[in-house]
Amino acid sequence: MFVQEVFEVLYSPVKAFKKIIEKRDFKGVILVLVLVIASMLISQYVVASKLMVETRTPEADDWTEMLVTPHNWTSSGSTSWDAADYQMGNEDGNYSISSLATDNTNLWLKLTDIDPLSCLDDGQKEVFFWIKWVNEGELSPTSGTLKLFSGNEESYFESDITSLLTSSGEWANVTLNVGSGQSWTSYNSPDWQSITGMEFELDWSSPANLTMKIDGLFFRRFVPYLEAVGTGGVIQITLISLGMPFIVDWILWSAILLVIAKLFQEDLGPWANLLVIIGYTYITYAVYTLVNTAFLASLPPINWYLDPSLAQGVLNEVWVPLPAYTISLYFPVIGSIWTALLAAVVVRLILDTNWRKALTIALVAFGVNFVLSPLVQLLIGF
Repeated sequence: MFVQEVFEVLYSPVKAFKKIIEKRDFKGVILVLVLVIASMLISQYVVASKLMVETRTPEADDWTEMLVTPHNWTSSGSTSWDAADYQMGNEDGNYSISSLATDNTNLWLKLTDIDPLSCLDDGQKEVFFWIKWVNEGELSPTSGTLKLFSGNEESYFESDITSLLTSSGEWANVTLNVGSGQSWTSYNSPDWQSITGMEFELDWSSPANLTMKIDGLFFRRFVPYLEAVGTGGVIQITLISLGMPFIVDWILWSAILLVIAKLFQEDLGPWANLLVIIGYTYITYAVYTLVNTAFLASLPPINWYLDPSLAQGVLNEVWVPLPAYTISLYFPVIGSIWTALLAAVVVRLILDTNWRKALTIALVAFGVNFVLSPLVQLLIGF
């Protein structure tokens, strides 16, 4: 029975493949495919449950792309777009907001008329932005503050950002935690439930020509990945990103094995027959994926940023040092070698040859497939 033969491959491969070669049953391959896809879905669901993905307000760099409509920028100097000096890049925007004041000791930039934002409970957790200042006398600001307005400009939270500013003419990337219990000073009973605007203000000790620029201004929070994409999204992503590459690898692996055998002047028979037989070896994929999932399940949750460098930084800090993560990286390689060894059993039984030759053919084919499979998948868009 094909069900028994599928699982017999794991503990008695020689006996199992003798029966499979004598009587190929495509239903067994279908069962293997179902088990592999199921293991992938379980694994991806576990990984997804560990991820808190970044969501931004606004979604694009809208606040620093327009001076007005629907929001409004004002300043103590002359306010303008700057299309030559910005940080977010063309993907998120190609302007910064700039303010210039002449012969002054104070400069502020104010953003108002934004939709009220909540920074409580499941609301926004951080505000981040790029800021740049220029003082023609090269003097550093004596103070820098960020105000978050709540309802009106007399009611606000204030944070000191002086120590976060870089030298004159250099952009600084600043991230501040927001919400109750954070290091903000409140004036006139502001409410974290309703943030309606903000103001950047810099002060100097003596007058000079001053410039301040703001770009990449966002609030952000982190939501469960499963909530963001839904169960259907996880299934779709799994089938596209893992399921289709698996099928491509299966087809390519059997074809390469056939070609390598011919280079050794051996014939493994019709490719269609070999494709079915080799399909049974992939039961190992389901096994090592499930074992690997057990290690992934032990990992702590992490915040996943949209910025690849930030995401990689969190990954390096939180997951990479853990043995469970390190082990999870090696399991796919171990599983692939296991599959190659089962292919050697298939080669030996079909050709009725010795183990040395069977292993040589299988391992050479494994090496070729290891190199070609990622390239083929890349070419076809997986």
